[in-house]
Amino acid sequence: MTSIKLATACIALIALANPQDTEQDPVTSEDAPKLAWLVGTWERKEGDKTIIEQWLPHAGTTMIGISHTYGKGRTFFFEFIRIATHGGRIAYIVQPGGDPPTLFRAVTITEDEAVFENPEHDFPQRISYLKTEEGMVATISLMDGSKATDFEFKRREEK
Repeated sequence: MTSIKLATACIALIALANPQDTEQDPVTSEDAPKLAWLVGTWERKEGDKTIIEQWLPHAGTTMIGISHTYGKGRTFFFEFIRIATHGGRIAYIVQPGGDPPTLFRAVTITEDEAVFENPEHDFPQRISYLKTEEGMVATISLMDGSKATDFEFKRREEK
């Protein structure tokens, strides 16, 4: 084998070993309009409890959301949520119970799905939203998809 062929073969092997071209482009602020389907009020019933998740339209660089679990005249859980541009990329920023914010970077945003990850967080490490024919499914899990919990929501008609 000539030295040119050998060099070409080595370069090809290095390129295959480091597939930079196959890496997904980061989700940027330009992807934010794809989240329009999430806007509105979503509802889930769990026995005597009701979970409401409500999202305001994207404005400026942020979508504002809240989650509220209540029933029998009391609140069981609430959290403040933002989907915002952070460092030129989209991030999901959550404050359960009003705690300090935890940031999850967007890894996928399409017209019917959004996936956010934070591998350093204990649980969840991945939060996803999937638009379905019946409504929406929010899923929390570890990075590898284990310990997944699905929350199926129906769109709530505005009163």
